[in-house]
Amino acid sequence: MIDLHIHSVFSDGTDTIDDIIKIVKQKNIPAISLTDHDTTYGVKEIQEKASKENIRVVPGVEISTVSNGHIIHILGYNIDTDNNPLQELLGTISNYFGKTFTEHYNWLYKNHVLDFDINKVIKYASYKQSIALSDILKAMIADGAPYTLKDWPEFLEKKIMHFHGHFRENYPVHPTEAVEVIRQAGGTAVFAHPARIGNSDVGEMELLLPHGLGGVEVYYPYHGKDLVERYEKFADAHNLIKTGGTDWHGEELTTWNVEIGDYGISLADFDNIFGGC
Repeated sequence: MIDLHIHSVFSDGTDTIDDIIKIVKQKNIPAISLTDHDTTYGVKEIQEKASKENIRVVPGVEISTVSNGHIIHILGYNIDTDNNPLQELLGTISNYFGKTFTEHYNWLYKNHVLDFDINKVIKYASYKQSIALSDILKAMIADGAPYTLKDWPEFLEKKIMHFHGHFRENYPVHPTEAVEVIRQAGGTAVFAHPARIGNSDVGEMELLLPHGLGGVEVYYPYHGKDLVERYEKFADAHNLIKTGGTDWHGEELTTWNVEIGDYGISLADFDNIFGGC
């Protein structure tokens, strides 16, 4: 399948751009999209390197937003990564992540949940636009701590989640803004993995229709037959594109049983949606 939901080391994945291209080439996948969380840092690199392997790349991003207490991710496809409003929005998110990360980490350190220098985490993630919580464990491993990335789910639950801040309440970006900015950047805004917000899925998607929502991520590892039919019906009723992907975060951090290309759309559907991209 044409996998339209892939993450790299530039957000919270473990694969470099070269790693992703190697996997895609080995599996003879003709096209993909890199959709890192709240950054486009890896897009130009993967476009340049993939073109040498005759792999087509849709420039993408996955923007984190909050609505009615739900964390909602909006995928942006075929975006102009140099678009100023888009980069300003990503900058706003990066600044917020930096502020809340510092508050979160300092609480964990003060309460003896973690005993690791925050500056080592910041240095480790210095090549990225925003620090991800998983960078804590990655930095500790790089520093010699006796963990592997397979420990992340337990590490997250037993250590990171001790802190209960106000991340969602104070979050600065609503999905309507993300949809509108993606459109300004020449792209198509797609509602990511709607089942993750439960019964609020259709209601939240309907709120975005007047703002230019362009698609729904229908084909996804957590979407069984009934959910696929639900989202296909919604997309067809509102003339939205139907996309899909694995939400790949690398072999060690992808906790659902998939590999790149296991979910997505057909090449014919890809061509109908993205043309000569």
